[in-house]
Amino acid sequence: MISSWKIRREFKRLMRSVINFPEGLLTWFFGARYYDVVLSGSVRQEPGAQPASPRRAVYLIFPSEGVLASHERSLRYLTEKGVATTVVSNVPLSSDDKKRILNLCHHYIERPNFGYDFGGYREGVLSLGADIPALEQLILLNDSTWFPIQDTTDWLEDVEALGVDFAAAASNYGLPRPEPEAFADIEFDYRVDHPNFHYCSFALSFSNKMLGHPGFLNFWKRFPLSNSKKRTVRRGEIGLTQWALKNGFSHGATFDVGRMKQKLTQLDDIRLRRIASMLIIMDDRRMREVQQRVDVILPDLPRDDVISFILTAAARKGVSYATAEFNIFDCGFPFLKKSPLWLDPDTSRKTLEILRRLTTPASEEALNEAQTTVRRRLASTTVRDPG
Repeated sequence: MISSWKIRREFKRLMRSVINFPEGLLTWFFGARYYDVVLSGSVRQEPGAQPASPRRAVYLIFPSEGVLASHERSLRYLTEKGVATTVVSNVPLSSDDKKRILNLCHHYIERPNFGYDFGGYREGVLSLGADIPALEQLILLNDSTWFPIQDTTDWLEDVEALGVDFAAAASNYGLPRPEPEAFADIEFDYRVDHPNFHYCSFALSFSNKMLGHPGFLNFWKRFPLSNSKKRTVRRGEIGLTQWALKNGFSHGATFDVGRMKQKLTQLDDIRLRRIASMLIIMDDRRMREVQQRVDVILPDLPRDDVISFILTAAARKGVSYATAEFNIFDCGFPFLKKSPLWLDPDTSRKTLEILRRLTTPASEEALNEAQTTVRRRLASTTVRDPG
């Protein structure tokens, strides 16, 4: 018998599809054209101080609080690796901030904030034009994470070690998504044949072989820009990944989701329960309700159930968010997502705790930025709601 909540969920999904159909159709056919004809006239470009290189990167930033030390750290990392970076900013920069960026990049673009991260990536990729097929490597990064947050691993070296055409930091939808209440029954089976399987767009790398395919540049030229986040994920992250798989390019992620269970089973009980207590779960009411119940019984939960609960959180919310503490301290993952800071008090607390426990110059820098962000948002909330 189908549960009533499932019926309600599917009905709501159907109604949203019907309501949003005209807008979705319009952005599919005219989103890129609207941007190219109407908005692109306000794009501003300037050369930076760094030399050209056959290894290029597009680094998308949204510095709503100004250019931060962590932005400069990311750019210095790329420069030290011999990568010439095009910085794309989705907000105008002050003259001082622009000078800081220009000193650390090869090319700077300022554009209207339209199309989320794939809108900014598209701008940067198309600015490379005819040079793309001759490049050794193209990297896409954005400032939704602190990177590199630690120094025990080197992401670009890990990408090189993978030896694939299409590389990422992490993937999503490779694990079956069980119901939260049935977490103990999860069947761990990492696969890439789910229609929504994709590599996460906060860090991507493309080899010369992929860049030389005519379909690569066509993907960006024809990309249907939208200010809907869901559509951008579907057409961008999922669309690009599925295009790469369809065309037979080798692919992989430096964080190997397929080995998660094996790594977890190698940890002792104390560490496992610590990881379970630090799971970052946002925008999933039912999973949060289960998490709250599990937190109470965690000391007595059977070891296998603890592992299953961790894997369920990873499957439902993605490893980039859910298992951040495990990723960093047990796997050397050099990325930490920023959005949990302001989306939820519990996930904010856990993110700050991760930063406090890390003792790298990058983490101390990020902690200062995070604490400033939290203070500003708390002050803003107080002003709006003095009662």
